[in-house]
Amino acid sequence: MYFQPTQLSTSRRPDLKAGESLIVQQASVGLYEGKNKVESAQDGVCYLTSHRIIYVDSKDSGQNSCEIPLNSIREIESYARFLMSSPKLILHLDVKALSDHSRPPAPVISTSVAGVWACPICFFTNQATVDKCQLCGVRHVTTNDNNSSPSQPQKQTQSVQQQHRQQQQQQQQQQNQLPANDDGNGSHCRVCTFINHPSLNQCEMCGADLITEPLFTENAIESLVIEDDPHVRIAFRHGGQPRFLQNLKNAIQVKAWEAPVIEESVPVIKSKGVGISAIRERVEQSTQKANDTMSDAFQDLNRLMTKATEMVKLAESISLKMSRDITTDNDKDMATLKGYLLNLGIASPVTRDSAGSIYHQELARELADFLTKFLDSSDSIKSLADVYCIFNRARGVALVSPEDLYKASTQFESLQLPFRLKKFPSGLLVVQSVAMDDDQAASRILSHVKNHGHLTALQLAEIEHWALAVASEQLLMTEQKGLLCRDEGPVGLTFYENLFCSVN
Repeated sequence: MYFQPTQLSTSRRPDLKAGESLIVQQASVGLYEGKNKVESAQDGVCYLTSHRIIYVDSKDSGQNSCEIPLNSIREIESYARFLMSSPKLILHLDVKALSDHSRPPAPVISTSVAGVWACPICFFTNQATVDKCQLCGVRHVTTNDNNSSPSQPQKQTQSVQQQHRQQQQQQQQQQNQLPANDDGNGSHCRVCTFINHPSLNQCEMCGADLITEPLFTENAIESLVIEDDPHVRIAFRHGGQPRFLQNLKNAIQVKAWEAPVIEESVPVIKSKGVGISAIRERVEQSTQKANDTMSDAFQDLNRLMTKATEMVKLAESISLKMSRDITTDNDKDMATLKGYLLNLGIASPVTRDSAGSIYHQELARELADFLTKFLDSSDSIKSLADVYCIFNRARGVALVSPEDLYKASTQFESLQLPFRLKKFPSGLLVVQSVAMDDDQAASRILSHVKNHGHLTALQLAEIEHWALAVASEQLLMTEQKGLLCRDEGPVGLTFYENLFCSVN
């Protein structure tokens, strides 16, 4: 009802909007809508960005992932761990801001309240057939007998005013059933019936608000009812609540979503002229503007750091235009320019502080997104050393250690990403696309050998744009398959087509 569907990238990470940056993420998170547990969103990763809180489910990220905008949060409450209950954040929402931001509701995340109910004191999840909490013993307060039946879904069309009136009547009935205070020196708790001192405002046993005289005033009952207040809860199963809360408060205070979004760093210069001369003039002015921006940014390191965001946006806009241009006059120049753009940087790099315990998983997803843009069908394999240099150059100051890059690469297959880490018999580690296996590589190499008559490792490296070590290992792999034969000479190994195998 309050959570909205979200869009993910190919590596199942949040698809950030223009001007949006990733702040922190936390694994093993569950969601509640009100006091009701969202059964389909109880184990996932919660991402905090400058604009949204995004939940990505671990089991079914395509169907059960959702988001909630930060501008719809009007108040935050924090609950610590209580017995078996996990620590939680309660986000009170502004329904008007949420409806203005949201799209038409889609049944992606549905609150499954047909068979369970959450205790208002300890938040323990109980079965619908139990009228007392199995953990603390507090009775379950139902708003409608029909709604508590497991065979009928909860009605969403009932107005808030009708629910409020029913809850007031039931609160009064519960208060009438409490034992009378004969001595007049205490105050009965409405939840656990503990007799408190008359001067106290909250119960010493369970912390619930105590009703002062007159006992059944409308304002007092209204303060006890929290079902009418639209709110969601985020449960942290394996910790991380304090860090997430602090970053959430900072993000709401900054209000990055109110900042103007610059769609393109290079403005289009309007000209009153027409024809070819006017078009050339506008192109020259745009090019001059981009050159001035780059020259200004590269004057010294400090000014480069301040203009990092502007440079990344400029690179993204130029890269988008290059991808739309199908025909290219000079492929070599375009490839060089593409390499420069990839080296300009990654907008929101994953860090150990922001990712926490899932750092290597998130780093693997970010690396897969980067390699998807960097590698193509003609260059689908890179040594891990080359990937380390290129990836760190793109990350700027947020450098990654070789050990972290190796651990992230080993998780490609477990995360079902479109790349895998391969180790050759010599110990060489390479990252290659899952679409490229040994049979396809051997077939490509045999085709090159037939076209050139013979090949060395250096010649194959020049043809395929591979590193020399990668080309040498691929030739040896093709030889082991029986497709090539070698000639050891003064210049090294030269490989020829295995005619014996072709005849057979």
